[in-house]
Amino acid sequence: MNFKHLVISGIALILGTAIVGNAIAQELTDDQKTVVCRLKTEVEQRKGNGQKLVFVPLLGQVRNQVSSPFRATLHPNVEYVFVATCDGNCQDLNLSLKDASGQEIAVSQKTGELASISFTPPSQGEYQISAKPGECKKAEGCNFGMGIFVPASANVPNASKIPAEIAQFRLCQ
Repeated sequence: MNFKHLVISGIALILGTAIVGNAIAQELTDDQKTVVCRLKTEVEQRKGNGQKLVFVPLLGQVRNQVSSPFRATLHPNVEYVFVATCDGNCQDLNLSLKDASGQEIAVSQKTGELASISFTPPSQGEYQISAKPGECKKAEGCNFGMGIFVPASANVPNASKIPAEIAQFRLCQ
């Protein structure tokens, strides 16, 4: 094998990834950018308070009074904090957490533009977290984003490999 070809291929792969990441980030609407920047701020604040993002942030769009559910396997004895925010078209974003049987076990607390739930599972299992706005000012709905945090020292076996810099967060610099 020719070492020169491997180096050139590696550089091309890195540049291609950077270009695609920038293209993805540049296609966001202003409302989506608002959500991404609010999430970035929250990630930075929580990092300073000894927490880490455990899964890649979720971004989505939802209509008035419509729930947008996500599922995650959570592990026992780890405090998870689910934090969600939405764009300026959204009022009263609510989060709810349900266990595998569909039983609601927690609802969000609000702090300004953020809704959050803190939860420590008693055992490993699949849980459903849902985001639901009370009202969206635009007919197409509201953009929202959610991050899931744990203590920095926590070992979460199914955690995402979070890059040092999340591509969409570059829009907020």
